[in-house]
Formats: sequence, C-alpha cells, structure tokens
Amino acid sequence: MYDLYQMKPDRLPKGARSAWLRTRPNEPPPAPEDWIFVGKERHPSKWTIAEMKEKGVSYREIPSWLSRRSTGEASPRSPESSAA
Repeated sequence: MYDLYQMKPDRLPKGARSAWLRTRPNEPPPAPEDWIFVGKERHPSKWTIAEMKEKGVSYREIPSWLSRRSTGEASPRSPESSAA
C-alpha cells in the first residue's frame, strides 16, 4: 500500500497535463506544498512496485499531448457537421 499524491495544477512542469507521486505510507513528498494527497493505493501495478523498491518513490507525468489527441480529432469534425 502506498500514499498517492497529485501535483497541483499551478506547479506542473511545462507540457504536463498531470503528475502523480506514490510514496511509502506516512512519508510526505519532498515538497509537500506542491502536492495534493489523493489517498491510499492498495493494489499498485507491478511497475509501480518495482520502481518503489528501486527508488523509494514512483513519479508519473502524463503529457499534455495525450489530452489534445482526442480533442484534436473532434475539432475538425465539428465545423463539417455544423455546415452539413
């Protein structure tokens, strides 16, 4: 079981849509003012467990282009469907 945090939107690195951090229970992140505690992760993935064993924390950044991909595909269709 790990503590799960999400980075505050105003603290995100450039190009990141979101960032997630897992720490050992009751071990706050290095800069706690940058993170929001989300809850406990009871069933982490095998990749998370491996990273926790190696580094003691697990950091995942979700790039902003992942969110644009679905929006970008929908935008060109909108004008065509409204014109028809």
